[in-house]
Amino acid sequence: MFKRQLIKTVLLAISLSLSTLACSENNKGDTMPPHATVSVEESPEVFKKNNKDIKQYWSFDDNPLNIGSLGVTFYKLRFPSKNYANVTFTYPNIPPLTVDNVSSTSGYFDHDKPKRGIQSTAIRFFIENAQGSYGVTQKDAYAAVQKLFKQLEEQGWQNDRRVTNARISVEDSYDYVTNENVLSSFLNYQYPLTFDQFKKLPSLQTWKLRHGTDVFLTVDIQYNFEEEINNYVYMVSLDFRSEQSYINSYISYDNPNDTMESLFTEIYPDLPLGRLQSETEAIEIGLDIQQDQPDYTLPLVLEKTGIDTGKFVSIDPYKITYDEFMKRFDAGEDMTPYYENQPTTRPEITSQARGRCLANQPCPKSGYWFTPAKKDSRAYFKQGDIMPDYPNNDWGQVIWQFDGEIG
Repeated sequence: MFKRQLIKTVLLAISLSLSTLACSENNKGDTMPPHATVSVEESPEVFKKNNKDIKQYWSFDDNPLNIGSLGVTFYKLRFPSKNYANVTFTYPNIPPLTVDNVSSTSGYFDHDKPKRGIQSTAIRFFIENAQGSYGVTQKDAYAAVQKLFKQLEEQGWQNDRRVTNARISVEDSYDYVTNENVLSSFLNYQYPLTFDQFKKLPSLQTWKLRHGTDVFLTVDIQYNFEEEINNYVYMVSLDFRSEQSYINSYISYDNPNDTMESLFTEIYPDLPLGRLQSETEAIEIGLDIQQDQPDYTLPLVLEKTGIDTGKFVSIDPYKITYDEFMKRFDAGEDMTPYYENQPTTRPEITSQARGRCLANQPCPKSGYWFTPAKKDSRAYFKQGDIMPDYPNNDWGQVIWQFDGEIG
């Protein structure tokens, strides 16, 4: 159940604590650092061939969790703190990206889709200063992050705005994600972040990027202040994903017979409501919605379902707020006139929107509920119970759906 979310949870686990690094940073050796090459959509055999000279650092785990009919193969490259590596990410039609001070890289290969190879690969590295120390000032970290984002921009990476995200300007993105009344935490990486703003970011900050529609990148930056060295330690995670893996971040697999095309078709009518909520939040804090911002086509979705996400059916937040939309819809009103670019047939949102409840709201009906935002979330709630929230999940807005009165 919830195969893809479980895989991502495993991949995002960070095995090396920042405090351990701070204690051992002065033990770095002078030997030549190992070099690794990683990508998505390559087989484990190609990975092993490309990295045969550093075989002592990698490990493979075949189907460790008995997921699916054939399962997955996880790989991991872990380097000793005395000799961190430099790692190059390669992909067709994308300039290679090399980073230093890499502590580990990991990913997985999905046997259910052998032609698509490795679905995800994460590279984790530490920011160092000019003296080669991993205990850095915030100015050191700010300069390193600015340099990384400039390099990504020069290589053609774009900010990735998911179809459920608000259409706001680059200039408004900082005010949006740092407002306490907004759920999103994804800052536009092209926002001209000042040093003072950088210092105010939370200890874990996320950016979402894409290169065309072939490969997607999540940048996570995490830091601690280490009293032992009276300085900061910053770790950066670059999580590259294939289009298939990216699409799966929208959906959840409940049984082995589920397919991407059937599940995406099922959840697609709900996505405009996610955007409507995001854009309602933006308007409520005084920001403007850029309704001329284009969406982009996901070729695999178009091929498998006929849905062109570049022509996304949305709802104008200036005409109706999210709360008003749901109130009137739950009362049985036909809300089709509020959709932009109305399709030839009414979106099948009835079965999806009824029996729904947002996180932190009272449960409207006793019974079993589940949310796609968390693996194995199905649970019994009594009417009036406050529905749980799961901040910083990869799905986005936490929406609970009624799943019957019988366990």
